[in-house]
Amino acid sequence: MIDGGDEDGIEAADDPSKLAYWLRGLEEASARFEGLEAPGLDSYAALYRSVLVNYGFRCALTGAEAATGAPADGLQVCPIRPRDAGGALHVSNFLCLSPAADRAFAAGHLTVGPGLEIIVDLSRVDPELLQALNANGRLALPVDATGLPDTAALAFHRSHIFLRP
Repeated sequence: MIDGGDEDGIEAADDPSKLAYWLRGLEEASARFEGLEAPGLDSYAALYRSVLVNYGFRCALTGAEAATGAPADGLQVCPIRPRDAGGALHVSNFLCLSPAADRAFAAGHLTVGPGLEIIVDLSRVDPELLQALNANGRLALPVDATGLPDTAALAFHRSHIFLRP
């Protein structure tokens, strides 16, 4: 326990005007989070880089390349199933997308079908994005098979995000 001062520990711990009171509250709160370590920033950076590399620094929906000399410039790494909805922190739960495709995917204006076909809500998608989508109508696949989009995450996106009001 952190020392809250020279006062009697028990009395000071019950008095909001004393430091010991606040330290006790912090200790109680921190105990609730033990074992719930969040992934470090290095994990997210490695994941981001892996997704970009797996898709060859190209948008999976449009084929657009990085905008400038920097490989990631103009590309987003977008979760298929959001992390706060139970999405995995794994390359198979992320797509490499252009900013316009990222916004449309996250907003549910388009999705990816079970056969990796691109499904679009024509009433909501930007006409410029519609014209830019892959000519074959399918999601581009990553180079590494371990990065193939997770079918359960895609199903979640179709049923919970696509066409939501």
